[in-house]
Amino acid sequence: MRRGVTLIELLVAAAVFMVVGSGIMYALSSSNQDWAIASGKVSMELTAKATLEELARAVRMTGSGLPDRMGGVKVYGAGEEKATFVMNENGGVDTVRNSSWEPGTGKLRIHVKDATRFSYKGYVRVDLDVPPIGAHREELLGTFTKSFTLGVLDRTTSGAGCGDSVIVDVSALEAAPYNWNKPGDISALGNSLIQSLDSITYRKSGDTLFLKRNIQSETAFTTGVDSMRIWYHHPIDGWGDSLSGTLPADRFDKVRIRLVMRTKNVDFALLGRDKASRGYRLFRMETEVAMRNTELSNH
Repeated sequence: MRRGVTLIELLVAAAVFMVVGSGIMYALSSSNQDWAIASGKVSMELTAKATLEELARAVRMTGSGLPDRMGGVKVYGAGEEKATFVMNENGGVDTVRNSSWEPGTGKLRIHVKDATRFSYKGYVRVDLDVPPIGAHREELLGTFTKSFTLGVLDRTTSGAGCGDSVIVDVSALEAAPYNWNKPGDISALGNSLIQSLDSITYRKSGDTLFLKRNIQSETAFTTGVDSMRIWYHHPIDGWGDSLSGTLPADRFDKVRIRLVMRTKNVDFALLGRDKASRGYRLFRMETEVAMRNTELSNH
């Protein structure tokens, strides 16, 4: 005769199942948490390496493809780190054939041999024939030549190696304080060189590093940045957070970058053990870059 299962046996079996099940769930939860922490650390380290490599590349390229002291870096004031690096990435340079401008359009069309040498939405450095500030060409017997850095709005190509043009933004020259807004006020100096310029600005705000390339809109480059520091080495004055005024002023020959990244998610176990950590695991990387072109200045 078969005997049924008693209530006590059922309760004991249920208790054993709950204990074993809880142990399995705890092990799985702990394993999943450990995996998430390890995955977050790997992601943080890979992001840090990629970000530092991009920063070092921009620093190393600073001034390349440009005449001495034309390229350089612009260092901004107090607050979170921000710097602009200027170079000629593609080595673009051409000769001005002639130019055309219509007052009020904000656009100057400069005719060149090959417009593809210039970065789309980049900058150019070009000599313009202009009157003195506030004057107009029609009021004077002559003009004077001055170099300007102007944004590239567009490029047009003929496909035959002639008739190409670079369209640049002169709207700021048509407004105060220049007020060059009458026919003949603005023209590019014929047979002069026109240089392509590229500008890359990195700006840290909160835990995000923003990137602005040339005249294009700023975009988020990476997140999880705990801190970023950049130092500049003056050949006489040594290292500093900004460019030195010691003669030769605004010169630098090396740049040091320190990047501290943090995990994206808070580790509450770590927060419980170390309040100062804010629950984030940190990863620090630092590199030093020697400049290719040491004849640089504050752009």
